[in-house]
Amino acid sequence: MQDRPARPAGCHDAGVDLIIVIAVVLTVLSAALTFLVVRRDLRPGPAVAVSAGAGLAVGLCWFLILYLALAAFVAALLAYVVVRRLGSVKAAAWSGVAAYAMVALASAALIAAALETM
Repeated sequence: MQDRPARPAGCHDAGVDLIIVIAVVLTVLSAALTFLVVRRDLRPGPAVAVSAGAGLAVGLCWFLILYLALAAFVAALLAYVVVRRLGSVKAAAWSGVAAYAMVALASAALIAAALETM
């Protein structure tokens, strides 16, 4: 069996680069989509802040729960849109945050349980 040569310093796996690129793309796309959803309900400054926060949450969660971060984001947007039609902006925002947190935590628990049984 032949040993693989050592990689030069600073050289890493291409798979890591792909995960980082996907996280950046998801961050930008989720922030843009969030802005399109909340722009009519909030002033420009808070709409940008909420959009940036949502984008960062999805991008950072991507490293922990991968594609399930998208499921949490979709659940949050759906909760926001539904509650916004029925109630106030504040209630819609809180329901979106709660939906994102619950789905993200459930996804992390699901992955942890799956890894534990391997």
